[in-house]
Amino acid sequence: MKQTKIVPGGFILFLFAVILMNCGCATTLIRGMHDPHLINSYSSVKNVKVHMKDGSLFMLDSLITYETSDTIDGYGIYYDKYRDIVKFNIHKSGIVIDSVFKIALPDVALLEVNSIKNLRGKAIAMTLISVASLGLTTYCLINPKACFGSCPTFYSWDGNDTTLMAEGFSSSILSIYEKDDIDMLWSACPTDKIFSLRLTNEALETHTIRSANILLLPREADSRVFATETGDFFQTSHIQSPALCTAPEGDCLEKVIAMDKMERYSESDRNNLISKEIIELTFDNVPEGDLGFIIGCRQTLMTTYLFYQSLAYLGSSAGYFASRIESGDKSLQKRVDRVRELLGGIELFIRNSDGKWVKLNEIAENGPIASDIHLIRLPRTGSKELNMRLRLTKGLWRINYLALGTLMKQVNPTIIEPSLVISEKGITTNPECLLRDPQNPLVTLPGDVYDLYYSFPDFPGNYEIFLKSRGYYIEWMREPWLREENHLKAALFFGMPWLFMKMAADDFKKTEPVMEESFWNSRYVRKN
Repeated sequence: MKQTKIVPGGFILFLFAVILMNCGCATTLIRGMHDPHLINSYSSVKNVKVHMKDGSLFMLDSLITYETSDTIDGYGIYYDKYRDIVKFNIHKSGIVIDSVFKIALPDVALLEVNSIKNLRGKAIAMTLISVASLGLTTYCLINPKACFGSCPTFYSWDGNDTTLMAEGFSSSILSIYEKDDIDMLWSACPTDKIFSLRLTNEALETHTIRSANILLLPREADSRVFATETGDFFQTSHIQSPALCTAPEGDCLEKVIAMDKMERYSESDRNNLISKEIIELTFDNVPEGDLGFIIGCRQTLMTTYLFYQSLAYLGSSAGYFASRIESGDKSLQKRVDRVRELLGGIELFIRNSDGKWVKLNEIAENGPIASDIHLIRLPRTGSKELNMRLRLTKGLWRINYLALGTLMKQVNPTIIEPSLVISEKGITTNPECLLRDPQNPLVTLPGDVYDLYYSFPDFPGNYEIFLKSRGYYIEWMREPWLREENHLKAALFFGMPWLFMKMAADDFKKTEPVMEESFWNSRYVRKN
C-alpha cells in the first residue's frame, strides 16, 4: 500500500511566510511599459527595475547612465518599501509630466534590466540581466542547469601550452560576498621577467574585478610553497604520497598521487544530495617535525546545478531577492549560507594516540573549473604511521592530489600588481591604470578577454607563483530558467534546504552524467 506523507500545517505556514518575505511583492509589480515619446533615445535603457538599499523601488520606462557619474537618471514610477506609489514623472501615454529622477548609485542595491545595451560606467557592475537568451549554446538549451559559469578564469603558459590556471572568487556571487581569493599557479612557467595571464569572461555573467595581483614566494629547488586557509605560506619539502588511499569504491591511490588530469570523484546519492562518504588515508615513514597535509581539489557541478536551480525557482523575483541580500538582509544571507553549510566542504580527521578521530580542519572553497591546492597544518603525533580520514558530500568534490610534506619555514610574498592590462579588442583606456585602484574596478562582460602583464623583479633562485584576486560577479538570468519559476519551491530551497536536497536528488541524478560535457562545451565566446 502506498504511503502518503503528511506535511505539518506549521510547515506550510512557514513556507508561505518565506514566500511573502522574499517574493510576494514581485507579482504585484507587473505592468505594461511604454517608451516615453520625449525621452526615447538610443542612449537610454528600457524597462528597468532599480532596487534601493532602503527597500524602495524605481520602475523605469527609461534609464540613462553615464561613464563617470555616481548618479543615474530615470523616468517612471517610484515606490516605497511597502510598494505604495510615492511619485511618478511620466504619464502612461509616455509624456513627461515631472522632473527626471536623480538616483545616487551608492544608494542602489541592484539594477535589473533585460539587456546590457546602453548601460555605462559604474552601473554595469551592479546590474542583473533578467532575461539572457542571446548567446546560449545548444548545450545550454538542452541542459540549462549545466551552462558554463563561475567567475573570472585565468590562463597562462605551462611550458607546453596556454592552459587554465585558476578561477577567481567563485563564492562571491554578489558584492556583499566580495572577498580575496588566493590560488596557486601550480604549473605556471614564466619564460622571462615579463609574466602574463589571460583573463577571460566565458560565462553569461558580469564580473567586477578589483585586483589581480601576483604573489612571488622564494623556495628551494627541492621544495614547493603552499598556502593555508588563513593565507599563511610555508616552504614545504620531503613531499610524499599516501601509502594507502581507500574510498567506498575501493583503492583510489592512482588518482591522487599527482596534479594531473586524473581525479577521484563519486556520483551523488540518489536519495539525498547531502549524503556523506569517507576516504581513508595512511602515510608511512612519517618524518619528525612540523607537517602539513596537501590537497588539490575542485567541486563537481552539483553546486552549479543547485545555484542555477534556485535562480530558476525565484524567476522574475531573483532581482528582488538579490537586492535584499545586497541591502544587508541578514535573514536572507543566513538562508543562503545555510545551503552552503549543508553541502559542506572536505573535512579532515586524524586518528590520535588514543585511537579517536579528531577533526582538524575543513576545505570549502567553491568552484568547479580549476583545482586549487590547500595546506592544512598537522599536530605532531610522534608516530611513524599517520592515519587520516576525509569526509565529504557524495558527488560534490573532485580530488586531484593528496600528499604529506615537512614545513620548513614560513615565507612572505612579494606582491606584484599588473603593469599593463590590454583588452583583446584593443580599445582599452589607460591600460597602465587598470586593476591598480580598487575604487575603479575592471568590469567584464561575456566574451571579454584581457591580457595582464606583470614585471617580475630580479629574484634570486626559485620561486612559487600565486594569484590573489578580489571581486564579485552577478549571474545573468537565462530565458529557459524562467519557465521553471516556482515560489513555493524557492521557499523550500531556502527555508528547508535539508528537505529540498532529498526531493531534488533524483532530478539531479538524471542530468549528472552529462553535466561535465555540457558545462565545458557551453563556454561563451563573443562572435565577431
